[in-house]
Amino acid sequence: MALQMSWQPSLQRRKSGAPPLGLRNLGNTCYLNSVLQCLTYTPPLANFCLRAQHSRLCKKLDGGGEDKKRECPFCILEKRIARSLSIDGPHDAPSKIESCLRLFAEHFQWGRQEDAHEFLRYVIDACHNTCVKLLKVAATGNGGTSPDEDERGGREPSTVVREIFGGALLSQVKCLSCSTESNKTDEIMDISLDLYQSNSLRDALRCFFQPEILDGSNKYSCSSCKKLSEARKQMYILQAPNVLVIQLKRFEGMYGSKINKDVSFEEVLVLSNFMCKASQVCFA
Repeated sequence: MALQMSWQPSLQRRKSGAPPLGLRNLGNTCYLNSVLQCLTYTPPLANFCLRAQHSRLCKKLDGGGEDKKRECPFCILEKRIARSLSIDGPHDAPSKIESCLRLFAEHFQWGRQEDAHEFLRYVIDACHNTCVKLLKVAATGNGGTSPDEDERGGREPSTVVREIFGGALLSQVKCLSCSTESNKTDEIMDISLDLYQSNSLRDALRCFFQPEILDGSNKYSCSSCKKLSEARKQMYILQAPNVLVIQLKRFEGMYGSKINKDVSFEEVLVLSNFMCKASQVCFA
């Protein structure tokens, strides 16, 4: 799927030069508004929504009526993003998203404070699962299975959500006695970083990816040595997402005290030092 990573001005109907549309707080909905603003100003997702690419496919494959379409979380998000980038005025109310809150997260309650990162993950997962469902419906209608499922060994097919936010981490354990490596790959939609010992995004990333020596009572059971051995464990970025989501963990300790310090970050984030291959990847 070819993503348009840069803004497409021809798709936006809001007045040129106008500030971003504000979202009114409907009662402890600051977490919801912040997530919607982040998603609205993610260029590849915004371009996709402004073209109504999901809702057209959803209407075609999933029965199609207006009542059915309103029950689709991705259709609701698409309409919200398109509205924010189309209407004029200083602000708007995200009433539809708020009224369908449990469509994204069943245990979320209206009027209650919720966690923004948790809500973001629910929204991303809901939209991804909706796309997977439509791909399976399309494949069934064609009398076969999804080509992506076949190529990827039965794993879920790729979707626009995974194309935008999806990446992969490699967890590697290397025995320091025989140098045998054990590798495990995990697909990700974001990275969560501790801030307790970091004052910048770069330092937090360095701490996340720094190697750990397994020794003493924490020795590694090596399948080649057939014994407990010292080993080095390290995480690498196997596949960098097109849009990297980073959560800064501002709560720590048993009592969940909040970390209020400032965290500095640069306009360009270079990931080459954390990649498992010597290729340079930047995020601006």
